[in-house]
Amino acid sequence: MAFPEASPQSTKNRLYGPFRKVFRFSDGVVPNTAVLIYIFAGYFSGWLLLFSRHMGFLILGIFLLAHSMIISAYFFHELVHHTIFRSQSTNVRMMAVMSWINGSCLSYLPRVEKKHLAHHFQKADIISFDFRAWLQKHLRLAKMVMLLEWAYFPAVEMLMRGVMIIQPFAQRLPHRHRVLTTLMIRGGLWLGILWWYWPAAVGYVLATLLFITVLRFVDAFQHTYEPIVAAPNAPPPDVPSRSKTYEQENTYTNLLSQKWPVLNLLVLNFVYHNVHHAMPSMPWHQLRQYHDHHYIKEAKPSQILPFCQQLIWYHRYRIARAVSSKYGNLESGLVGAVGVSFLTVL
Repeated sequence: MAFPEASPQSTKNRLYGPFRKVFRFSDGVVPNTAVLIYIFAGYFSGWLLLFSRHMGFLILGIFLLAHSMIISAYFFHELVHHTIFRSQSTNVRMMAVMSWINGSCLSYLPRVEKKHLAHHFQKADIISFDFRAWLQKHLRLAKMVMLLEWAYFPAVEMLMRGVMIIQPFAQRLPHRHRVLTTLMIRGGLWLGILWWYWPAAVGYVLATLLFITVLRFVDAFQHTYEPIVAAPNAPPPDVPSRSKTYEQENTYTNLLSQKWPVLNLLVLNFVYHNVHHAMPSMPWHQLRQYHDHHYIKEAKPSQILPFCQQLIWYHRYRIARAVSSKYGNLESGLVGAVGVSFLTVL
């Protein structure tokens, strides 16, 4: 499948005016500024609403806080691909800011960037921790994980985040002191809020669980790559060479809505995943246009997954995907991936 190349030097994307030293693409000035305003306004407004004595405002605060974290995660993903800012230093600083909002600050950010770009280059799901093998050695915990997954609790994702905290100390990784400092700051703030006004602390936990659930739902059906473990301080894994054809045939566009594409902005167009993999340097605000004008004309209908079908698979295989590394197929049903978030990197 042939895609037109994104052209940062084109007239449409040429940087201009006072923003030429800030944003990489001229047509990204308005949408990226709007997204940044939403992330910060939504995050701090969400926190304020969590301290409301009115149940309705508290619930609104949970959803607003969760969605601001969701958008910050996908904005972080854009920063990994260098599609927002022209300056590398600005890009790195904003990655750090976003990581504190969405909790990925416990990861080593240079490795996050390296591993996610390897996902594109190697055309594989690169994971830092083989949780399935670990669960096979700890059967009692495996049963607990399966029970929680049956109840729609993101147990695998929480396990991955727990490993993010433990592994740097177990393997004496260089960034372990930063992990400890970060954990003390975030944990201390949450305990302080718990002491001051416990509903706000509980509301933050619920918002975080909602945020993690949305991200893993979106991740679940975007690829049928097999997971490959690339642990810190270990030799590089042996990844077979794969073609662009293999990449596209094992990548799926999992739109929230085909009829109302504006709804896909709820996850910053991350669901236009075939186009994103065809052109990783294309910014989020151009993905829909290229999908509508180029990809959809040549794509196999089966590569675009209906949202209702995603919900069915997510429900049906919620236990199977936690124990099996086989992602299934369209004929028998996609089991889907779990534990492959670009935020959970050791």
